[in-house]
Amino acid sequence: MTRPALVCCAALAAALTGAACSSSAPSPFPSTGGAGGTGGEGGAGGAGGDLAPADPTLGGPCVDDEQCDDGFPCTFDACDTDAGRCRFTPDDSVCQNGVYCDGVERCNPRLGCVPGEPIGCSDGSSCTIDACDEATRACSSAPRDADLDGDPDVHCGGGDCDDADPTVSSSQPEICGNGRDDDCDGATDEDDCVSPEHDTCADALEITAPGAYAMTTAGAGFHYASSCGLPRPARTHDVVAAVVLPPGPPVDVQVTARTEGTDVAVTLAGQCGDAATELACGRPFETADGGKLAKLRARGLGDPERATALPLYVTTAEGAPVLVEVAFLPPSPAPENETCGEAATLVPGEPALATILDAARDLGTACETGLGELVYTFELTEPRDVDLYAASTDGDGAPSLSLRTAACALPEDEITCQTAVAPHLFRRALPAGTYAVAVSATAPTSALVTLELSPPTEPPPDEGCASGAALEPNRTVTATLAGHQDDVDLGCGPAAVDVVYALELPVASDVLLVEKLSAGDSGAIALSAPACGGPDDRLACAEGAVSPLRSARRNLPAGSYRVVAESQLRQPVSVTAFVRPAVPPTLVPFSDACDDALEIPESGGFFQGNTTNAAADFDAGCDRAGTQDRGARDQLLKLTLTARRRVVLDMAGSSYETLLSVRRGPACPGAEMPLSCTIGVGPQRSFLDLVLDPGVYFIQIDGHAMAHGLWFLDVRVVDPEGAEGP
Repeated sequence: MTRPALVCCAALAAALTGAACSSSAPSPFPSTGGAGGTGGEGGAGGAGGDLAPADPTLGGPCVDDEQCDDGFPCTFDACDTDAGRCRFTPDDSVCQNGVYCDGVERCNPRLGCVPGEPIGCSDGSSCTIDACDEATRACSSAPRDADLDGDPDVHCGGGDCDDADPTVSSSQPEICGNGRDDDCDGATDEDDCVSPEHDTCADALEITAPGAYAMTTAGAGFHYASSCGLPRPARTHDVVAAVVLPPGPPVDVQVTARTEGTDVAVTLAGQCGDAATELACGRPFETADGGKLAKLRARGLGDPERATALPLYVTTAEGAPVLVEVAFLPPSPAPENETCGEAATLVPGEPALATILDAARDLGTACETGLGELVYTFELTEPRDVDLYAASTDGDGAPSLSLRTAACALPEDEITCQTAVAPHLFRRALPAGTYAVAVSATAPTSALVTLELSPPTEPPPDEGCASGAALEPNRTVTATLAGHQDDVDLGCGPAAVDVVYALELPVASDVLLVEKLSAGDSGAIALSAPACGGPDDRLACAEGAVSPLRSARRNLPAGSYRVVAESQLRQPVSVTAFVRPAVPPTLVPFSDACDDALEIPESGGFFQGNTTNAAADFDAGCDRAGTQDRGARDQLLKLTLTARRRVVLDMAGSSYETLLSVRRGPACPGAEMPLSCTIGVGPQRSFLDLVLDPGVYFIQIDGHAMAHGLWFLDVRVVDPEGAEGP
């Protein structure tokens, strides 16, 4: 095992905090620590005697690594045979919790992981609202807008002359006859004022036939409450339509209201202004294209002898155009298959239409959607392979399928589930018996559900945690997920089909897992204990749709493990487990320019630094256009290859938006290579996977758009033959 390099305390502080490193005189006071103990007991002083500053990474005397264990998972424990003492090298990367806004967690060699300092975003101006945005992992600054109407206060450069009233701003129309300056132009009820149409029941839009009707809530007030009312009633607007049913037999009335992005709700009542006569109500949902919709269905309405006018309230969170679609449908009762005891029969090969609208939520599932579900059942007289498909007929919501045992109702009765644009559940050789299928969706929709049965098949060798497929370290394999099922639930990503590989570690190792996804797919890559029994067995996890996905675990004990790769769309993925004997982190306190560029061993390593006090020395081809000359503060590392190698550079866990560039020497800083500059704006940060010829290379650690801070760099140098893959 590689012995950690000795680093001066000041340099250590600079690398960890960004503080400048300067020399200082020895303390005039003798150390107060006790004599060095064994293992993790610690001790005072080093080779310099009682007057030397105590090195917090040194422990008691030792002769081998087994004697050194301080009990803190975030330190790399080893025997420094030169000093004859245990050395506990802090590894901040182990402490990161993945939450950007609470700051960078640190590893204190005497305390273990300690919280970071929360990100400070204040710009000192009372005219901005500054906050740390976890979604973008950056500070946001917005003009002060106290009433949240989208128009900043006029005193702060906006156009809102009354920032306490969301119905008054420069973006609002001037409303006639109300005696207010609604549009903040300094005049009241001027000639171009508007009178809101259909603002109340007295001015309702008459709808006498099915069709699509354009309405707008801009300038309208809020008059009518409902059971699915929107939050912030002081900001909401509503308009009214009269749905007129001609004399005749009963009909079902279905109403769908759509906006481009503003929350919308619809309510159908029996008598205008009387909340007690509400017939049906539809709350807001997000559609697959990013818009918003609300949908309701009121059943068996009308009078055989006279026309019936029913008030329809259309409510929005902000004044906005609304497309209202009204349909008169043949009367039908509400679906009866809402519960397990009333499940409808699902016939193989015959699609069933499931309308997910007003069903209640009855079943526990890992694929929550916010809507209720309909339940179907089928029976197997012998083991069969089972495929279940669902497809929305209108595209409004993503269907959700849940395959369940005959017991059906409880969360533990669920065999597998998936929510997707076109979900597909597959189970191999499902035993004879009765099964249930629950159908839901992310937004009101109708979905065709199809069951297909086929003869049972044998599982592939890479299916399930009893997998006999071994993953050779440092070599990329292509996994074809067709014919696989969802066997493993480690709580890493949504439900998806998976492949499982066995990974054997003969010694304590640093493991980096990389999964490359097919275009348009999303997935997950996880490291697990052999049982794969659930989240408690999960050792590392990464999920999402940004390829490649990476998850890592450092200083993993020798033993047997499982690598689980998942794909939402059952598309091919490539999987690599980069493995090396565990090494301590190398702190990079300087390495600011060519003269002191840190040399990376040809075997690679794990490096940690901080660009806060570095200079901006080098440009980068992939930095944001318009950034000032030489961009952000940067550091430089050097890698010399004596043979052709596959070099993987991973900056996951770094505290800022990183920029990573590889430059070809031999003269420093070299020339940036094609396709060797990458920006890391997400939580996984910058990543490069290159095959490099023998030569000298300079690795530029930089920041995107002037960003700087604490960084981590995992460098893997392996045989290039392992790079074969999709």
